[in-house]
Amino acid sequence: MNAKSAKDVKTAGFKPIDWRGMFFDGSMLVMYVLVLISGAAVWYLQGWDEVVESLVADSWLLLSFMPKMSIAMAVAALVTALVPRSLIAAWIGDSAGMKGAALATGVGAITPGGPMISFPLVAALSRAGSGRASLIAYLTSWEVLGFQRILIWELQFLGVELLSIRWLASLPLPFIAAFISQYLPKESADKESDDTSAAESRA
Repeated sequence: MNAKSAKDVKTAGFKPIDWRGMFFDGSMLVMYVLVLISGAAVWYLQGWDEVVESLVADSWLLLSFMPKMSIAMAVAALVTALVPRSLIAAWIGDSAGMKGAALATGVGAITPGGPMISFPLVAALSRAGSGRASLIAYLTSWEVLGFQRILIWELQFLGVELLSIRWLASLPLPFIAAFISQYLPKESADKESDDTSAAESRA
C-alpha cells in the first residue's frame, strides 16, 4: 500500500475533532444553562441531597445507554463503509429526488428500535453522502409510520380503524417534509461539501 492510499484509508470518512465545538457550541451552552437553572431550583426547593441523588441516577442511566449506543454507532458506520458512496449518492443522495425520499420512507418505516439505532444510522449516512431530503424523509417515516410501534402499541390501544386512518393520514408526511427541506437554507452542508472537496484535491 503506497503512502497516498494509506493516508486515504486513515482519513476516509473522518474529520479532525473540534473539541471546542463539541463542548461549547450553541446547543451545548443552552444545555449548560438549563442544567444550572434546574440544579439550582432542585437545591433551593429540595436540598443538596436531592441534587446529588439526581446526578447519580442520571449517571447510571448514561452508563446503561453507552454500550447500546456504541454498538449501534459501530454497526451504522460499518454498514455505510460496506456500501460505496457512489451507490448511496445514487439512491438517496441530493440528486435522487423523490425516488430517494420514497426509499428512505420505506426503510424508516421498517427500522426497529429507538433513537439509539436510527440516529447513529442517519449520522453515518449523512457523512457517507446521503441527501438531506432523504434523511428527513427517513426520520419522519421512522417517527410517524414505524411498524414496530404500530404492532406493539397502536394496534393494541387504538384498534384497526383508528390506526388505519392515522397511518394513511400520516403517509404523505415524509414526502412533504423531504420536499420542504429541499428549499430550506443549507449553507452549512454546502460549506462542508466544499471543505471535503478541497481536502480531497489537496490529497
